[in-house]
Amino acid sequence: MDDRRYRSRLLLVVMLSVMGFGSLMTIVTVSLSVIAEDLGTSRATLGWVVTGLMLAMAVATPLAGKLGDLKGHRVVFLWGLLGGIVTTALCGVAWDAASLITFRVLFGLSGALVMPNAMSLMMHAFGPERRASAMGWFQFAMTGAPTIGLVIGGPMIDVVGWRAIFYAFAVVSLGAFVAGWALLRDSPRRAGATLDYLGAVTLGTSVLLLLLAATRAAETVRTEGVGGVVADPATLALAAGALVAAIAFVRVERRATEPMLKLGYFRRRNFTAPLVSSALTQFAYMGGFVVTPLLLDDVYGWAVGGISLLLALRPGAFSVASPLGGRLAGQFGERLPLVGGAVLMVFSMLAFAASSAGSALVFVVAGLLLSGVASGIAGPASSSMVAGAVDPEDMGVANGMSQQLMFVGIVSGIQIMLVAVGDDATTGRYASTFVFGAVVAAGGLAAAMLSRGRDRAS
Repeated sequence: MDDRRYRSRLLLVVMLSVMGFGSLMTIVTVSLSVIAEDLGTSRATLGWVVTGLMLAMAVATPLAGKLGDLKGHRVVFLWGLLGGIVTTALCGVAWDAASLITFRVLFGLSGALVMPNAMSLMMHAFGPERRASAMGWFQFAMTGAPTIGLVIGGPMIDVVGWRAIFYAFAVVSLGAFVAGWALLRDSPRRAGATLDYLGAVTLGTSVLLLLLAATRAAETVRTEGVGGVVADPATLALAAGALVAAIAFVRVERRATEPMLKLGYFRRRNFTAPLVSSALTQFAYMGGFVVTPLLLDDVYGWAVGGISLLLALRPGAFSVASPLGGRLAGQFGERLPLVGGAVLMVFSMLAFAASSAGSALVFVVAGLLLSGVASGIAGPASSSMVAGAVDPEDMGVANGMSQQLMFVGIVSGIQIMLVAVGDDATTGRYASTFVFGAVVAAGGLAAAMLSRGRDRAS
């Protein structure tokens, strides 16, 4: 099989593989009320179906990427895909909220195995010169799937029920597994190298406790105000534990013969800058994504069906712009789309703020399109820049770090911006929340500008 033909088949396998992960995320999110009623639980409790999955992926992706570096990206990718098939099917037979949350967390761990290793397989197949282009198509598949979920998820559940959706996507993933087993080539691996388990545990623990602290703090602010966070023992304990685990991670990595992640990478601008920029811009993107439906409901008086269709503009723009982002990075270097995407994210938040008075729906549409295009053009450049800043044998863990920081931004943005807008928001409160999102996105812009330019993506 020639390389061009192989790349086409690899892209098809990866697109089928990530379809279930992306589509089910949005389908489950928009259907929480239906599922909660069927399982006899509350929407708040079932919210952990989404939060737990994202926490699992945030914690496990660097370890999964490192496993791919050591054991082969094809093997780890296929194991993750197999785990995704099993856990997706199990979600369909969930008997209560606890079982569904457990199966979704396990699904998140399977996704952590799939994502960084799919990225690495594509980067190796496309080569350094076309790495950004490969990430553009990967992102196209990842973001196109949520669009499908937003548009068809609700109607499908009305017709066949929520359990049948999980069975259907398990079958799709099974097809991807069979195709991957038959068609995928392995990538180079580090023979004889050992896994730094202690480094993996301390890094994962630090990130998990940090995100749990942010989630707990957000809940405390909602019920007791900002002052309640300082007096809440659980929040303080989680934050302290995250700090202790982070310090332990640094000490472990300094002493390890085969470290989980070489700390020297953090001194490289093209490693650290895109990671920070991605986290901050995704904070604004996802924070804005959960606040916008509230704005359309409270201020514009829209119904759920109309809101879902309008929101599809954002992941749709994200998906369409992703191949363009990869092409821009390949032609002009990664820094240009990275900075340009952050600029557009700032303007998208300002457009949402301008729409908060309730008399300018055009600004809502502009905000949705701008934020989607912003992430679309910046994402491939960010992933490519991070991977290009590390040694080739560490590409998997680098991709894992890209995914981890993205999820840190996503979870933090959702929690903090929901707290910022409050339960009974005025138009002024919506405006100030989106301005806050613009400030965070501006931090992502500052980080992007610290990266070093190149003649082309390599």
